[in-house]
Amino acid sequence: MRYRRLAGVAALFSCALGSSAIAADDPPQEAEAAQSQTQTRRVEPVRGNWQGFYFGGHVGGATGTTTFYSPYGSDLFGGSATTPAFLAGLQVGYNWLPMPQLLLGVEASGSYLTSQGQNTCMQPNTEQIGSTCQAFPNAIATFTGRVGYVTEPNGRTLIYGKAGAAWMHSQLYANPNSAGFHDFNLTAETGDSASQAVGVWGWTIGAGVEYAFAPKWSLNLGYDYMRFTGISMQTPPTTSVSQASDVSSVAGGTATVTQDMHIARIGLNYHWGGPSKTSSESSDAAPAGTAWVPGWETEVGLRYWYSSGNFQTTNSQSNTPNSPAGSNLSYNGMTGHSGEIFGRIDSPYNVFFKGFVGAGGITNGSMYDEDWGLGKELAGANPIGYALTQSNISGSLSYLTADVGYNVLRGPDHKIGLFVGYNRYQMSLNTTGLTDLVNNGGATTPTNVLGISDNSTWQSVRLGLSAQVWPWERFRVDADLAYLPYVSLNGMDSHWLRSAYFPVNGTGNGVQGELVLSYYLTDAFSVGVGGRYWSMWTNSATYSFGGYEYVTQSTNRYGVFLQGAYRFGTPKQ
Repeated sequence: MRYRRLAGVAALFSCALGSSAIAADDPPQEAEAAQSQTQTRRVEPVRGNWQGFYFGGHVGGATGTTTFYSPYGSDLFGGSATTPAFLAGLQVGYNWLPMPQLLLGVEASGSYLTSQGQNTCMQPNTEQIGSTCQAFPNAIATFTGRVGYVTEPNGRTLIYGKAGAAWMHSQLYANPNSAGFHDFNLTAETGDSASQAVGVWGWTIGAGVEYAFAPKWSLNLGYDYMRFTGISMQTPPTTSVSQASDVSSVAGGTATVTQDMHIARIGLNYHWGGPSKTSSESSDAAPAGTAWVPGWETEVGLRYWYSSGNFQTTNSQSNTPNSPAGSNLSYNGMTGHSGEIFGRIDSPYNVFFKGFVGAGGITNGSMYDEDWGLGKELAGANPIGYALTQSNISGSLSYLTADVGYNVLRGPDHKIGLFVGYNRYQMSLNTTGLTDLVNNGGATTPTNVLGISDNSTWQSVRLGLSAQVWPWERFRVDADLAYLPYVSLNGMDSHWLRSAYFPVNGTGNGVQGELVLSYYLTDAFSVGVGGRYWSMWTNSATYSFGGYEYVTQSTNRYGVFLQGAYRFGTPKQ
C-alpha cells in the first residue's frame, strides 16, 4: 500500500510536469535539428503570475525527533528517536497582491511519509530493564498563511515566509528490552509491547523561494518546521534486578511524547486566475528575448564536504522483528572531511547524466554501547540490568552516485527533470578505549586499544527530481531530491576484545537530497555553497552469530560543501 500511494503521487507529479511542458510551448526537438544545433526558439520575457489560485505537487526530505519523556524519571541515555523521512503530496492555495511587490496568501498541503526511527527509552537506572521506543510518522498536513516579496526583474522570483497550523499522524511503539540474564538462573519477566496510533495538531513556520519559469507555472523550494506536543502514551510493565539478584516488577505508566519535523520540499505549481499573457503580449511588455539554441552542456567541478553523521545498530535476541533488544550501538557525532569530483552532461535530446565520487576521513565521534540483562560473560559475578560504555571513533568513508534522467522542462533559465540512479556509500569505523558511564563496575580500557570495528556498505536505487533555475542574474539554484525504494546493506561488526564477529545483511529504504547556490564569476566559471542530507535504514535485516537474529540498522550523514565548477557549451541567456 505504501508503494502504491507513493507511485500515485509520483505519477500525478509526472503528469503535471508533462502538461506544463506543453503549456510552456517547449516541445521536444527533432533529433536532426538538435544534432546540428540550428533549431532556435524565441524566449519570451515572462512576468510572474502570482495573483489568484494555484495547485500543485511536491516531494521532499525530512528529519524529525520524537521524544519520549519517561514516567520513571530522566533516562540515563536515549529518550528520543530521530525520524528521517521521504514525503510526497499536493498543495492548493490562493495569492493576492495588495501592492505590486507585496504578496499575501493562504495554502493547504497534505503529504504521505515513509519514515521510521528508534532509540532507547524508559531507562532511569542500571537495574531496571528499559525499552526500545519506535516512531513511524506517516502523514502530515498544513494550513498556513503566506507573506511574500516579489523581486525584479519582471517579478519572476518570490521570497516568502509562512506560518500556521499543522497535523501529523504517527504510529508509536515501546518494546521492552531483554531480561535474559543468562547463567544467573533468574526469572525476570517484562510485559508485552505497547503501541499507539497518534493524530495530533501543532504549529508550523517556514520560508521559501518560488520562481515563475513560464506564464502559469512556478517551481517552489521551501522549508518547514513543525512542532507537536501534548501526546500521551502507555508504557509496558517491566522488571528490575539488583546486583544482589533481587527481582521486582515495575508497573507500566504514562509517558509524555513530543514530535518535531524539519522538512525541505521541491514543489511545482500551476497558477490560474491572473494574467494569462506573456509580457511581450501586454502593453508594458519588455523587448522580446533573444533566440536560444539548446545543445550540449557540460559542467565539471570539485567539492569539499564537511559533514557529520550517525550510525545505529540494535541487536535483538531472536529472529523475529520487534523482539527484545539485547544491545544497541550508537555511533554519534562522526565528523567527516571529504573531497569529491562532480559533473553533469545535458544533451540536445533533454537526456542528462550526472554524478559524483568522493572519499575522506572520519576524524572524531563517540560510540555508546548499551547492553541489557547481561549474563556472566559480560557482567561478571553479579547480574547487571543495564550497562553503558563510551568509546572514541575514527575511520574513513567513500561514496559514489550516478544518475541518468530526462529534462521534462528545459529553457535558458531552467531545467526540471526526473532521474533514476545508483548510490554506494561505504564506512569503515574503529572504536578505541572504553569508559563505563554508569559506574556499575564495568571494565575500562586505554584509549589506544582497539575495541570494535564496523564496516558497512549501503547500495541504493535512486528515483528523484532534479531542478535548476536562475532566479537572479549570475545566481543559479540547484535542488535534487531522491527517494530510495531499495537499499541493500552488507556489513561486518567485529568485537576484537572477545573475538566475536557479526556479519550483517539487510534491505530497506532511504532519502537523499541536496541544495546548491552558485554564483557565476564569469559566463563559465562559478563558485557555490550547498547542503546535503542522506539517510538510510533497514526494514528487514539479520546478523549471524551461531544462528540468525534480527537487527535494525540506520545511518545518516549531513553537512555543507564548497565547490568550484566550469561550464562548457550553451551559455545561459
